[in-house]
Amino acid sequence: MQSATPDDKPSRAKAALLVNMIAPARLPLFSALAKHFDLLLLHGGVEANRGGWRGVEDNLKGAAVIKAWGWQIPVWRRNGEFQDRRYVHFTPGYLWHLFRFRPEVVVTNEIGFRTVAALLYGTLMRKPVWVWWGGTVHTERRTGPARKFVRAAIARWARHWISYGRTSTEYLQSLGIRRNAIVEIQNSADERRFANRVEPTFRLHPRPVLLCVGSLTARKGAVSLLHAAAAQQREGRSFSLLLVGSGPERGKLEMLVRDLALQNVHFQAECPPEELPGIYQSGDILVFPTLEDVWGMVANEAVLSGIPVLCSRYAGCAPELFPEGSIFDPKDPRDFHDKLGAALAGKLHPVDPTRLKSTEEVAGALIRALEGSLRRPLDCRPGGEAARVLKHNAQQAP
Repeated sequence: MQSATPDDKPSRAKAALLVNMIAPARLPLFSALAKHFDLLLLHGGVEANRGGWRGVEDNLKGAAVIKAWGWQIPVWRRNGEFQDRRYVHFTPGYLWHLFRFRPEVVVTNEIGFRTVAALLYGTLMRKPVWVWWGGTVHTERRTGPARKFVRAAIARWARHWISYGRTSTEYLQSLGIRRNAIVEIQNSADERRFANRVEPTFRLHPRPVLLCVGSLTARKGAVSLLHAAAAQQREGRSFSLLLVGSGPERGKLEMLVRDLALQNVHFQAECPPEELPGIYQSGDILVFPTLEDVWGMVANEAVLSGIPVLCSRYAGCAPELFPEGSIFDPKDPRDFHDKLGAALAGKLHPVDPTRLKSTEEVAGALIRALEGSLRRPLDCRPGGEAARVLKHNAQQAP
């Protein structure tokens, strides 16, 4: 039985959350967990290509945030379609902090070293460990033998799983994990940022404005977008294209714009999260041409902004958030051409935002799952404790 504080309120369970980086969009969710649990958030530090994420932990109140000791190792990931630089986080410091903090429940965000450390702690201390996973059958299709071996071992070891959504649940089941061991949520955006309409950051002409937001890397599919846009302009369609993001492919993309004789193309560097609402209001259609994404938070943000979305079928969020008419194959020039032409002709409409799970819903599901593994009661119904946590956070927001 849990001890009580002097005012007779139950003490908060100690929880640890292990992530590689702290994403700005996750702050409301982490704040909700910190309000309910005595939360320790361990991370491996901001990767070199995520400069806009530095210092976001300063906005997370109520949690102890520690950068654990370890290394970030840059690696080139190659497949038949693109090569991309990724970072492997090897962070032995997680273990030291876990045994020092002694959490009653642990959540770990991947299937690799971080999860092995969490499971080792959980096994030795007899504490529940939840593995929070986002990869899909498509994103993991080229997983090598060594990684497959590690994942198979973890799939047998871990008892509790959290998935980003339907497509990541399918991947976990392909590893032999039972569906009733998986709590399926979504990647949720910070709805507070998009609650009020703001003035557009840019007023571009001609309209419509095709907006593409994301890092300028080969994986994000901007090359396919430029080719598709050039084909539309050759057919006489007039529009602007705004690409927002930074990355190693920018020079190559600018050269491709010149080679294709594309008109009305504008590049804008990555911007801070608080500026995103004005960016989305600058566009008429979000085009998300990714070749591989475990979810795709830009899709959430566009839906919350009220603009239509043309989404790659290789984004994990695609079948969950969008109807078939809003989904295209960026590797199929004919399909991309037809769907983009329909969007430019005004045949693409904003998506019903009720397809998105709110941060309140996601927080409630997570808190209920973690509490269930501790066998502690919690009211997660509308108006219950999870809802009060989110309401409190919104009131405290600047």
